[in-house]
Amino acid sequence: MKPIRLELKEFGPYKDEIIEWDRIINEPIFLITGKTGSGKSTLFDAITYALYNKTTGGKDVSSLRTKTASDKDKTQVNFDFELSGKRYRIERTLAYLKTGNKNLTSGKVALMKYNDEELEVIATKEQEVKEKVEELIGLDDKQFCQIIILPQGKFKEFLLSKSSEKKETLRSLFNTYFYQKFVDQLQEQAKKLDSNNKQKEKELITRFEQFDIDGELTKFEFLKDENFKEINEIILSQENEIETEKKELAKLEKNLIKSKENFIELSKLNDKFLNLEDNKVKIDELNNKDDYFSKLKAEVEKLTELQKSKDKITEYVSLLDKQLQLTKQGKSLLDEKERYKKDLAANTELETKLTSMKDKIESIRKETTDLKFFYNNIDELIVAKSDINIFTKKLEELNLKKESIKEIEGSLKIEKENYFESNEEKNILDGSIGKLKLEILKKEQEVEKLKEFEKKSFELNDKKLNYEASKKHLEELQVTKEEIERDVLLLKSNKEQEVLNIFLVKLHEGDDCPLCKQKIEHLPEITTLVEVDDNIEKSLQDITEKVIKLETLLQKDEQDIQKLTTTVKDLGDFINLKALEQLTELEAELKHETINLTEVVDGLKKSEVKIKNFEKEIENLSILLKDEDQLKQKQLEAKNKIDQFENNVNIELEDFKDYYENKIVQINEFDNNYNKFQENNNELQIRKTKIETEQKNNSDNLLEVTKGIEFIISNFMNSKLSKYYSSLEQAKENITELEKLEQYQTQIDEFEDTKKILLSSLKQLEEELMNVVKPDLEEEHEKLQNIEDEVSNFIEKMAILTTRLSNNKKLYEKIHSEYLKLLETSKDAREIIALSDVVSGKTENRKSLETYVQGYYLDLILVAGTKRLLQMTNDRYRFIRREEKSKGGGLQGLEIEIHDIYLNSTRIISSLSGGELFLASLALALGLAEVIQNESGGISLETIFIDEGFGSLDAETLDIALTTLIDLQSYGRNIGIISHVSELKERIRPKIEVYTKDNYAKVKMTGI
Repeated sequence: MKPIRLELKEFGPYKDEIIEWDRIINEPIFLITGKTGSGKSTLFDAITYALYNKTTGGKDVSSLRTKTASDKDKTQVNFDFELSGKRYRIERTLAYLKTGNKNLTSGKVALMKYNDEELEVIATKEQEVKEKVEELIGLDDKQFCQIIILPQGKFKEFLLSKSSEKKETLRSLFNTYFYQKFVDQLQEQAKKLDSNNKQKEKELITRFEQFDIDGELTKFEFLKDENFKEINEIILSQENEIETEKKELAKLEKNLIKSKENFIELSKLNDKFLNLEDNKVKIDELNNKDDYFSKLKAEVEKLTELQKSKDKITEYVSLLDKQLQLTKQGKSLLDEKERYKKDLAANTELETKLTSMKDKIESIRKETTDLKFFYNNIDELIVAKSDINIFTKKLEELNLKKESIKEIEGSLKIEKENYFESNEEKNILDGSIGKLKLEILKKEQEVEKLKEFEKKSFELNDKKLNYEASKKHLEELQVTKEEIERDVLLLKSNKEQEVLNIFLVKLHEGDDCPLCKQKIEHLPEITTLVEVDDNIEKSLQDITEKVIKLETLLQKDEQDIQKLTTTVKDLGDFINLKALEQLTELEAELKHETINLTEVVDGLKKSEVKIKNFEKEIENLSILLKDEDQLKQKQLEAKNKIDQFENNVNIELEDFKDYYENKIVQINEFDNNYNKFQENNNELQIRKTKIETEQKNNSDNLLEVTKGIEFIISNFMNSKLSKYYSSLEQAKENITELEKLEQYQTQIDEFEDTKKILLSSLKQLEEELMNVVKPDLEEEHEKLQNIEDEVSNFIEKMAILTTRLSNNKKLYEKIHSEYLKLLETSKDAREIIALSDVVSGKTENRKSLETYVQGYYLDLILVAGTKRLLQMTNDRYRFIRREEKSKGGGLQGLEIEIHDIYLNSTRIISSLSGGELFLASLALALGLAEVIQNESGGISLETIFIDEGFGSLDAETLDIALTTLIDLQSYGRNIGIISHVSELKERIRPKIEVYTKDNYAKVKMTGI
């Protein structure tokens, strides 16, 4: 597991802090340092709390809440971590008691997984989150604190734990419970095999009754090889019987073959007589169709001639269409020639009109040239004339406005005084509205409490109704359960009675009892079993689960009802039932004050506008007074421009533009008409040439087409086709019938061929059957049938004998094969029972398979730990395992001791000094982590945190321990050390420093 990000709110000494582990977690070794009590260990309490809802030291989680946190502030931990390349997030809120409340505010938890940048919720219920976290990490909270986070006071637990405690730890870490389950399953399998073998033997003995034999088999109780020998001899005698019958059948089949051959020859002769009669009938039928086919031949001749002339008819139709198109084209050309004549007359008239206007237009051109300067500057002249009046008026107004400045200044003074009074009224309304809003906010909170009270009351009533319904359902289930339990007891009684019945069937009065060896004088009667459903036990299990589930739900509902009752009572003590009415009154008053404020603000805005207008007006008047001389100069320039125009033009300025533009229109209209005349003249010449050419081509083409039509008609009148059709048009309408020509010809050919073949066959058959008598097949068939029946009956007898033999052989092979398997499985059962005794610890050494495997894993841990311990103690100390006798006599073998190589003696763990115990614990913890990483694929130990004992070490021991931890980076593992020891600060550069600011713990990272 690799931490990525830790967010703390109101957690221990942390107010609101974020620790970005991903910035430092990839360092091979890093230090978490700070003063004693600063909050270093609290970081790992936070990780353990987020994952398991526990603390590393076992203290109550409620103590994790910051003492100074207010009721509205929640204690929350959000933890992001990485496992096997996948990133997860867990968010957990601590339950706490608000001031004045009797019940805790509920905590919350959610486990999520990152999919790209989005979060997918995995679980939100406490139990589900707990199970999922343990599944992901592979450790529960105790193992997590023992292996991944080694907190203060917990570091030495694995080393100092008893064998029984180590057994549970190793079982969880390495899943050794699997071996115990294997032993249990092995014992169960041995019992099942033995029971199955006995049942199988009974089944095989019963199946001997299935053999199909003459007579009866020898009775037997236990299955032996002699029983199969007897069956084998019977099967051999059945095979000999079949061989004798096969020889007799061969004789019968040979006689049957000769009879069949004779019957086949007679059948062929009879078929020829039948064919002769059939051919005569068919020839008569064909003769009746001669008239139809004579007419069909005449139709074929007609269509053949039509086929020969098809192309000429098509050409004739095409020429008719072309003749029609040319006639229409000639008419169209005549119409076009008439339109040409009209257009020519119109253009001649336009030429005459243009000649008469030419002198007048030239005079107008000269006049417009003289006036062009004034036309181009007409806008400037119009502005000048307008400016004369404007400037004159402005100069007159300027004289008047000089007197109005004093009057405006007086109005400005009065408006400013009104503005200050309105602004003071606005400030008073603002204060009143602020107080009303505060009172409304308080009332809204009271209304929320009232709504909460009503909601909880409704929820309480709903809960009570559901509770009563569930309680009634539970009572019904319990009644059903009692009935099923009675049936289960009856089923068990049936099974016991069934075993007794089987035993009674095998015994007879006068036999010796197989148990006590006494002579049986009287046997009890076999009891008839009462019918009970075999699945009744499963039904009992299902309904028991439903009852337990419903009882659990009812218990939870009782708790919820109790909580809701308390909540409703607590809320009822503090609610204001008139809160909603009071809130409405306050909101109405606020609305009234707000309207007044709006009116005052609007008045202020209007006053501001007036003041600005007065000031602007005064400013504009002052500017005008400065521009008086400039206005007089502009007035003089405008008057000079107008005088120049009037001296050269005899038209009023207002009419000049229209006058000039009218003259230009006359000139343009004349020029356009002249250009149009030139274009029309050229176009008319081209049209004349085109019409004359097309009329000549049309006449020539029409003459040629007419000659072609006359030639085709002449040829038609002299052809054979004219015998069948009066005109080419009639022949054209019949062309579609050509599709049937091939079909008609085929019918004629088939008719003639069939008739020819039948006549030939009839002649041949008459020659062959001359002087031959027709056979009586019925009599011959009856003789053959008698022989076939005799053979069939014999074959049926043989089939019965063969089937009986085959069934007996198959049954023998199947029973004998299963008998051999039974002998083998009986041997396997004995071996499995012996093996189960060994692995369950029932042999001399009394050591179970699970204990043996746990010893193997502990040896691996001790080897890995010894490698670290030798390095830390200059090759003096090593771990060894002492095998001890348990109270039950079995060998536990999970006790750890220290061997002193220098003194060649063994020491118990409790005899170690403080420093030695620290080094041994550290070495063993690192060895445990290494073995888990190598052996348990489901547990990922990418990071280990150590919060223990470095301050108690001397400088030399500290140096050894630190060197060992630094060497771990070569194994791809990161180590985080929690300590305030100054030597560690100097040796380890990457650090997370915890310090205090404003009475809260803060975190910063250095050296990364």
